[in-house]
Amino acid sequence: MSMPRVLITRFRWAGVALAAAGALAAAALAYTAKQSSFAGWFLTYAIAPERALPLVGLGIACGIVRVPVLGLTLALFGLGIVIGMAAHDWLILTIFTVLEGTTHLSLTTPIGCLAIGLALVPGARVLSCMLPLAAFTEGVMLALAVFLTDPSLHDPIFVWTPLLAAIWIVIAVASTLQAFRGNWGVIFGRIAGSWLVAVGLLYGGVSLLPILKPPPPPEDTSQESTRGAELKQSIQGDAGPQQLERAQPRTGTFVGGDTLRPPQ
Repeated sequence: MSMPRVLITRFRWAGVALAAAGALAAAALAYTAKQSSFAGWFLTYAIAPERALPLVGLGIACGIVRVPVLGLTLALFGLGIVIGMAAHDWLILTIFTVLEGTTHLSLTTPIGCLAIGLALVPGARVLSCMLPLAAFTEGVMLALAVFLTDPSLHDPIFVWTPLLAAIWIVIAVASTLQAFRGNWGVIFGRIAGSWLVAVGLLYGGVSLLPILKPPPPPEDTSQESTRGAELKQSIQGDAGPQQLERAQPRTGTFVGGDTLRPPQ
């Protein structure tokens, strides 16, 4: 077997090897999640299904396009991450202003899914033009998600680990599809893109719904209604002797001690 053939064979299984290594690392983190706060946070937020879904879609798109477009796409994806980390305050303020206070974290996933899905659905020709911009958008949303879920106030391990994991997912999926690329890849990409668009619309629609506040508890008017009923009965003459005696005013003068005597 010649050297080029050996390199091609090894590259063909590189994506599968990366995916297997990532699965083993995730299993190890899951085993230590109860003892390590970082492991629990990483599995819950960094590589959660809603975070990984647009990254898998980006990897599928990168596995379909040609190598020159792939290089530009990865470069803009990295640029989007850098801009998202550097201008996160302005981006959060913009989202809050335009969407009238909608939660920022819940919008990062639908925006990324819509950007990647809309690039995948039209086909290979349109994908080559739209994918770099979609990758840039996903990079910005990824950086915002990392910033908003960071519990450590910018500890480097909580910032760079999810970013490296995201790049790992994209490269693993893209290298696998690039090695086994064929005519089926475009069809598979369009199906995946339609699913991403649907998920983005549903997830985004739920995020844009206003949060309904529960109604205030009713006021306790039982005491007031009881007094009103007694007064009504005393007026209508339906009350008993004791109730009528309480309802009617007492008149008299105090003579000597505390005894109330009727006037003479």
